[in-house]
Amino acid sequence: MSNIAKVDKKTYDCLMEEPPERWARSCSPRRRYDMLTTNIVESMNSVLLEARELPLSRMIDFIQVKLQRWFYKRRNEAEGTFYDVSCWVEKELKKKIDLAFTLNVFPVDSWHSRVEEEGITFLMDLNKRTCDCFLFQFDELPCIHAISAIEKRNIKKSNFCSHWSPEGSGILAEKYERQIHPVGHIDSWIVPESVKSQIVKPPDFKVPPGRRQKKRHIPATESSKITFKCGCCRRIGHNRIACIYSLAVHPFSRKHRE
Repeated sequence: MSNIAKVDKKTYDCLMEEPPERWARSCSPRRRYDMLTTNIVESMNSVLLEARELPLSRMIDFIQVKLQRWFYKRRNEAEGTFYDVSCWVEKELKKKIDLAFTLNVFPVDSWHSRVEEEGITFLMDLNKRTCDCFLFQFDELPCIHAISAIEKRNIKKSNFCSHWSPEGSGILAEKYERQIHPVGHIDSWIVPESVKSQIVKPPDFKVPPGRRQKKRHIPATESSKITFKCGCCRRIGHNRIACIYSLAVHPFSRKHRE
């Protein structure tokens, strides 16, 4: 934090308005993986983008069919996985193996090792699953220093992953072991009399004028994916009205006004 204060004092003051436990994983008293975001909600909203135009009952049927396909697909993937860990964890470990082989490992005993990387020494404890780089503790996956020490002892890397990562325990398969069955035809439903007697009225809602918005508002913190391409010079970043490179000047262009 002292380095940030030297570069930009305003940024340092803005960060220190909130305690570091709320925005830094190294200071958090609990295990916090990566960042807290709303990507799951936004992904579900994009899936239901077209289904929102349907009636309520049809939209519920669409959600039921979509979840049924997802559960069936992920259940088959979990049952067909033969790794000791999940596919994502296996890919992350493979990315670190090549870099781990370039490090110098000096074993102290059966659990402790000293690993050197570009002149920096890291002390690593496989028994407590700790490393001076703190990635072993935060990600709960072996870092490059831990992988180099594990390979030195010829031990499985999956034994040092989080207990939420292994596939052998069936954790991922248990999440999708239940099936989502279709509701069937309306004539086959068994509806209690207490439910039939209820009269459901639409909510009191005033429809605002204008066309309803289907796409979400893009905040200023996100970069827009819309790119403009000029029809005259074929360059990206502007249209033909704002083009200043074309010989044939558009009557409403900035170059024509000048």
